[in-house]
Amino acid sequence: MGLRTTILQVLAVCIGMSSIFVVGCGDRQESFYPTVSDADKAGAITRGWVPDDIIPNSSRNIRVVGELSPSKEWCAFDFPAVDAEILRKKLKTIGVLPPSVTRVPNPGVSWWPEVLRGNLEVGNINKAGFQLYVLERPANSVNMGIYLFALDWSKGRGFFYWTYKF
Repeated sequence: MGLRTTILQVLAVCIGMSSIFVVGCGDRQESFYPTVSDADKAGAITRGWVPDDIIPNSSRNIRVVGELSPSKEWCAFDFPAVDAEILRKKLKTIGVLPPSVTRVPNPGVSWWPEVLRGNLEVGNINKAGFQLYVLERPANSVNMGIYLFALDWSKGRGFFYWTYKF
């Protein structure tokens, strides 16, 4: 009975460790940064998760979920009204969604708005108080990336989804 108990204990430990690795090693990561400066200190700007050349340096309450394969990112941030013009100058208003961002996968976090999940409908997004903008730029030496911004100017609240452009 001692050998059987030992085998069962080892098996239980292996199953437990396997489930920890499966849960802990998913390719989605969530982070929170009180300020852009905190994101910088944590390396999020260097890694490209927080585009400090797009969002105002005064942004705060920055939440990021990143998926490594395929590369996607969801981000929420607050910005002061006095810095709204910084965003307006960098973004292009859209009426029709580009193909790469007509469908936004659910990031699985409570802070991402329902209206920005799944097959997007511009009318519904506008009714929810958001204006849509895009920004395209090289993601690497081969691929272009596309940012879809949904901004609520009256609340100083912004969201963006990033993916590769196709």
